Amino acid sequence: MKKTLLALATVLAVVSAVDAKDWDSIRVGVDAPYPPFEYKAPDGSLTGFEIELGDKVCMEVTGKACDWIIQAWDGIIPGLLARKYDMIFSSMSINAERQKRVLFTPGYYTTPSAFFSSTNFDPTNSAGKRVGVQRATVQDTYVTEFVTDAEVVRYTTADDMIVDIKGGRLDAMFIDAPVGMEMLGEGSDVVQVGEMMKDPVRIFGEGAGAAFRKRDVDLQAAVAKALDKLKQDGTYDEIMYRYFSYSIKM
Repeated sequence: MKKTLLALATVLAVVSAVDAKDWDSIRVGVDAPYPPFEYKAPDGSLTGFEIELGDKVCMEVTGKACDWIIQAWDGIIPGLLARKYDMIFSSMSINAERQKRVLFTPGYYTTPSAFFSSTNFDPTNSAGKRVGVQRATVQDTYVTEFVTDAEVVRYTTADDMIVDIKGGRLDAMFIDAPVGMEMLGEGSDVVQVGEMMKDPVRIFGEGAGAAFRKRDVDLQAAVAKALDKLKQDGTYDEIMYRYFSYSIKM
């Protein structure tokens, strides 16, 4: 009996040691460019709202900035599960389907989605129209379910989609609203059409959260705590208002 208890205590000690891992650096998966959240500066370095906020989070947890790893969106969860990086901090909407695979922090920002077009595009009457979305996004899920009479064109990057809609090869695109506005710029013939959307919540989710492997509960808790601190001490707002003229904070 004593040997059994000793063996059990040893196993529990090992498990506790694994669960209590000290993170001296955090590798972070990000899909870039996705301005104003993440994009490359003229010198080639990554910048943007989530890059600045993420670096502050990593500093709180480890004392060092994040080790950013660029990953195409359609492979970003598989990359996390394959241990290519430790966290996703890349505008990932929290929804039930993703929660089956990864562990999220509470949401740290929320923005609506919108259609953009240079024509009088109507998503309720889109027969024969070409509509662009970024593959594996919540916008992809939405048009697949609700814009069923259109030809949906799926892109690996938002950049490629912007090129095609500016070039007239798409009738419309559906994207995170501030990202569309930022990437199109002022004076573009391609403008927002219709209402901005956050419903249904089962598709668009409950804001964007940082995502982790389900076993990394210690890292998830540390990042959630860091985000709360940055919101309370004014750091979050300082970063946010460098990129937005309105609040996206949750």
